Amino acid sequence: MKFQNDSGYGEQKLRDNWYGTGGETGAHIDEQGVVRWNSNSQIPFEGMLADFRTLGFITEDNQLHSNLLREKQTDEFWEEFFKNNESN
Repeated sequence: MKFQNDSGYGEQKLRDNWYGTGGETGAHIDEQGVVRWNSNSQIPFEGMLADFRTLGFITEDNQLHSNLLREKQTDEFWEEFFKNNESN
């Protein structure tokens, strides 16, 4: 059976992304249950989180919490960006 995914990466690439193999730095779940890249502590994009969940690396709670936090941080970034650039 072929692995169906959301990120566009194959199963081995996703495993490398999670475990930090094949030249990737890997990911982890922080103390708040948020999935983060080891290299920069950023939250992976939605499709990557869905694939991590499909492969059993994270729970539904980790996926949902991570997606909500990433969206909140993105909204805050753009709000601040536009606020700072209003006068330009």
